[in-house]
Amino acid sequence: MDLRDREQWSFVGGAWQESDEGIIEPPGKMLADDQLGFFLGKMYSDVEAEFEFRWNTSHCGAGLVVRAQDTSHYYLVHFPNCGQYTRGKNFAAAVSKSDGAGWLEILKMDLVHGVPSEQRMWHKVRVIVEGNQIRLWVDGRPFPVVCDDDYEEGYVGLESWTWGTVTKAKRMTWGDGTVSEVGPGSSFRNLKVRGKDVPAKPWDETLLPPKPWFHPYPVGDGQQSTSGIVRAPSGELLMALSWGGIAGVPSTPDAVQRELVRSTDNGRSWAPVEAEGWPGGWLHATRDGRLIAIIVRDNHILLAGSEDNGNAWSKLEDRAEIAVPEGVKRLGCSMGPPVELEDGTLVMFLLSGHESTSGEDIREWGSVHLVAYSMRSTDGGQTWEGPTTLDGPPGVGVNLDLTEASGALTPDGRILCLTRPVYSPWMWETWSEDGGASWGPTTRGSFPSYNCAMLPHPTASGALMIGGRMPGLGLHVSHDNGMTWTHYQAGTDIWAGQRMYEVEPDVVLWVYMDSYGTDARAQFIRITPDGAEPAREMLP
Repeated sequence: MDLRDREQWSFVGGAWQESDEGIIEPPGKMLADDQLGFFLGKMYSDVEAEFEFRWNTSHCGAGLVVRAQDTSHYYLVHFPNCGQYTRGKNFAAAVSKSDGAGWLEILKMDLVHGVPSEQRMWHKVRVIVEGNQIRLWVDGRPFPVVCDDDYEEGYVGLESWTWGTVTKAKRMTWGDGTVSEVGPGSSFRNLKVRGKDVPAKPWDETLLPPKPWFHPYPVGDGQQSTSGIVRAPSGELLMALSWGGIAGVPSTPDAVQRELVRSTDNGRSWAPVEAEGWPGGWLHATRDGRLIAIIVRDNHILLAGSEDNGNAWSKLEDRAEIAVPEGVKRLGCSMGPPVELEDGTLVMFLLSGHESTSGEDIREWGSVHLVAYSMRSTDGGQTWEGPTTLDGPPGVGVNLDLTEASGALTPDGRILCLTRPVYSPWMWETWSEDGGASWGPTTRGSFPSYNCAMLPHPTASGALMIGGRMPGLGLHVSHDNGMTWTHYQAGTDIWAGQRMYEVEPDVVLWVYMDSYGTDARAQFIRITPDGAEPAREMLP
């Protein structure tokens, strides 16, 4: 499999290169969300492959394609990565299926124990695909066997993606002392493939993977993010946007611009609102038809409101001073939106650093400590009680690995809260049986996610959804009150997070930050009996 014989290869996202030393890499500049190289010299049914790969940067992925039918139908044995996952010394592998929808369905994702997660280290991989079984070993460590019957034969290939950023290329100092610009996300070498040849089928060079996303409100001026999507009393959708700085963090206090925009077609197109006095912050529409904006600043909860569909806003009023627990630094907003119960009770989430932090480098395992809390209002945000620890009894409230929390009201009337960790390989999961007045102890959740936000209520059919970083742009869907989840890689935008809103029964609009440009991206997601799929017919 000589990559230099270009006639035997087909590429998505730019041509790959092989150096004189035998190192195979995709283009340094991302020309597509996913970079794929398909070897068309032979087609296989059963196949065995061996290769080595390394991650070159903190946010990237590497994988082997097997049984490819075309550019969007194949199995992928891959190794998704993000800085937050590897700094906790966690190494994950996954076996996924691309079925033409524009996403990867994660058939199995799990930790591979005993494999280091540091960048710039070569890992030896062995993959055996026989019948309906896919077997994987990384550095000699086995991965659970995955079974699927959809594809019986096809081509093999390589896959990679990497974080694209709106900033100039970053200079990185690696563990071996070398300094370089961020380039290809992953490198491969010593690729060997053997297997059972089958007659080759035609390959359509013009067929490209479908794009499930769009830019809802392009402005091209700093990285754009959203802090709320709601339905106004008029029936229009309102979305709170901000841009400037990097990932919403301004270089100066005045660098962030804020705008309120509206949509009359369920999120396909947006126009600015001349919103007099719009203060920014969390945008929320209460069950009784009020529009409010919530801001947490200097340990105070501030509230503004609008009575005319967002066109004019009252001045911010101080509604509560937060009684900061001992050992906790200043509390600030978490990633997830407020959760509103059937009786109008509001539950929102806060996070903070903890004074027990023992180091300055978050990569020093266990040295950085964070905590998360909830606040509760039973009168629509006018007064607040709390903060209440998310690590409740019989826990002792000292889980110091809790950062951004996000919650949802479940169909059975409880609140599920999932919290991003610093070091844990999975999210922290906790439940409230009393409307957010108290929480049970934190437990290990069933999947990782970072910079994530939940849909704060179930969809029409009762599904729960959360989206965030890992794997790539990860999407997770539950049909059974959060007991089990179906997982997808819906893209490679590792900024992720942001907001979800159900615009039609079982159709959800997801707006999130774009890793490859400045303007936020959005997808429409349709809930199905088995999970979810891109609702591409909704795209503008």
